[in-house]
Amino acid sequence: MLTDDRQNQILRELALRGSINAAEFARRMGISGMTVRRDLALLDAQGLLQRVHGGAVALAGPARSPAGQGQGNNAPSNREGRTMAPAGRNAPIPAKQRPLATIGMIVPTARYYFPGIIRGAEAAAQELGVRLVLGVSNYSAAEEQRQIQRLLKSGVDGLLVTPSGESLAGTPTLDLLASAEVPVVIIERSIDGVLDEGRLESVRSDHARGAELAVNHLVSLGHRKIALCVRESSPTSSPVSEGYRKAMQAAGLPHDPAMTRAITLSATDPETLRHELDSIVGSFTDAGATAAIVHNDEDALMFADLCEALGLHVPGDLALVAYDDEIASFGSVPMSAVAPPKFDVGYHGVQMCLNRLGPRRVSSLALQRVILSPTLVVRDSTAS
Repeated sequence: MLTDDRQNQILRELALRGSINAAEFARRMGISGMTVRRDLALLDAQGLLQRVHGGAVALAGPARSPAGQGQGNNAPSNREGRTMAPAGRNAPIPAKQRPLATIGMIVPTARYYFPGIIRGAEAAAQELGVRLVLGVSNYSAAEEQRQIQRLLKSGVDGLLVTPSGESLAGTPTLDLLASAEVPVVIIERSIDGVLDEGRLESVRSDHARGAELAVNHLVSLGHRKIALCVRESSPTSSPVSEGYRKAMQAAGLPHDPAMTRAITLSATDPETLRHELDSIVGSFTDAGATAAIVHNDEDALMFADLCEALGLHVPGDLALVAYDDEIASFGSVPMSAVAPPKFDVGYHGVQMCLNRLGPRRVSSLALQRVILSPTLVVRDSTAS
């Protein structure tokens, strides 16, 4: 290991943990204790740390990198992942700033919904001096596992992972994450069923609460016949359906099976989807629905178009609430929508992961499951 690399590793260790034990660090790096003590003496002379018996402690304030030491460029290829640029700009991290840590992030897709989560993680990484490396699984469990193995092999300090399925229980992905020797934060998925596996943490949107917000809003407008349409294949469908049932029951409204429908797995092409949604619109109106909650935005916009084609006025004949608030505002009638806290989920995920690398170390911190509440954005599709 080159001198500059060793010294940057020492400063990084101090920034993360607050102190360094020379003998322990030497064993971990496979170098002599004399070499480490010499590096500590040089860094102390430069005012970058304070030597103490057996090692060193960090100075107050952020440490600087040794003069002339750049970050280097070892970002993965576009096919396998990319280094995130600072939030709100397209500039690289300045050459003289060494990242405090490198955190890998795996998401099912970089399109629709997840860009908001990625932006939140990117903002936190920029503020905290963390390098973020992105991998996309394309909702493939096999690719998800390859990405996890790739990032762990590359030496990331922590992982943020959104599994492709709704649950991790009994999956090879869980086996990989539970055996990882770095902090792991599960993003936008519940870990309730795998709490005894490894030391996993999680941060996610409370989608059940999001559905409750939608139902409560519609009830407050006087609606009693409220329908729900969800995507059968979406991991979000179960909590949304749960929240809908809970809110309807709390409002004293009877359960009507005709008022809940799921878009099936077979509806993968636009024409099949349109035909299935057309059938759902018809079944809801036949059942006397005066309002509907539709997950997700894309399906909600098509749902509204089909209502218009049938001569149904939104919101006069049928009030609509979309779920996700990605593109709901762009409908011919701007749609009220439940907005999950996507940015905050990504932001908190990076913070939680970095906390595990801090001075108190992994084992001394209580494991966290953070659940963030969505908000309801009211627009014309539910106007009274």
